[in-house]
Amino acid sequence: MKRNKTVYILGAGFSIEAGAPSQEKLVSKIFEVNESDPNFFQVGTISTFEKFLSESLLLKDSQFNSVALEDIFTPLDKCLQENISFRNLTLKNVFETRELVYYLIGKTLQKLLYDSSKDYIDHFANEIVQKCSLRISGNYSEIDSVSVLSANWDILLDNSIKNILDRDFYNMAVVDYCCHISSYNKDDESVKPGLEILGKGGFNAKIIKLHGSLNWLQCPRCSRVYVDFNNKIAINQYHLQETCRHCDKNYNKTDSNILTSNLIMPTYFKNLGNAQYRMIWKAAETEISEATKIVFIGYSLPFADFEMRQLLSRMTRNNAKIEVVDYGNPESEYIKGQIKKFETFFGSRKIDWYFKGASHYIYNNIEA
Repeated sequence: MKRNKTVYILGAGFSIEAGAPSQEKLVSKIFEVNESDPNFFQVGTISTFEKFLSESLLLKDSQFNSVALEDIFTPLDKCLQENISFRNLTLKNVFETRELVYYLIGKTLQKLLYDSSKDYIDHFANEIVQKCSLRISGNYSEIDSVSVLSANWDILLDNSIKNILDRDFYNMAVVDYCCHISSYNKDDESVKPGLEILGKGGFNAKIIKLHGSLNWLQCPRCSRVYVDFNNKIAINQYHLQETCRHCDKNYNKTDSNILTSNLIMPTYFKNLGNAQYRMIWKAAETEISEATKIVFIGYSLPFADFEMRQLLSRMTRNNAKIEVVDYGNPESEYIKGQIKKFETFFGSRKIDWYFKGASHYIYNNIEA
């Protein structure tokens, strides 16, 4: 039996129409949010961030909004990897600065996406659930027609899929992050590993979060990932000191059990050695190798994302169909540059282009 499989690869452009900023605008959005609501961030965090930009990166005030996240995280990550200081920062300061920027980004996304309009994401989620639901009652070995690989931290799609599953397939389906997860709320039994629900005759909807997720926290001791849908718990670590309930039980409650965010930030020193990320990226490798069609939505194939580029280069089938969804005038220099980048990367494979954005593509090319 011929099996067709579509893998969707989502970048920041997927969520822009729902109110999420592009990666390039994240820092400027931090300052915009602070200006509109000076009490939104924890007291002192913005001034500490500004001090880092001016005294450590030697930027002028007028340059704050245009600093690239790669230029913030790459030197910090290099110092942490090699156990060295950075300019006027001790190693402890380097770690604290990285955590501070984590917090500011997470809170900014929380603010911007609090009341977002995401009908097109709900429409897309319905399509994913419909196709995945065909795997119910033990059909998962025969049917596996769709999965999602996301480079985004936001949880708009995650929540949409989870809400549909809770409504239509309660206790018979899960969002499957393809790693070892536990529920953040110990009484929430709706968060289960994909294999567990498949063993019970249910089905899983795979969302492989390549760079982590804002609804994750991880135990540095046992590496469990705690998940809480509809809540961006990744920002909790900055003002809460919550510990892993499993390690508290097994080893007593200590600081070594404090949950931390495990987001992978834009950097040229991406550390994918984490046990959970090894599982996630292995799953992504399998999904790409099985794909007869790969659809990029709002993903620009950036050179800094070298791990994803090598994965696609190694694992994409020779005859895989490629679709790229972007937004812009086909005659613009930006779009021409994107076309050249993708065509050079994928060689002789045929690429179909859509230039009217994520929502237009989803409403006109995906039935739900």
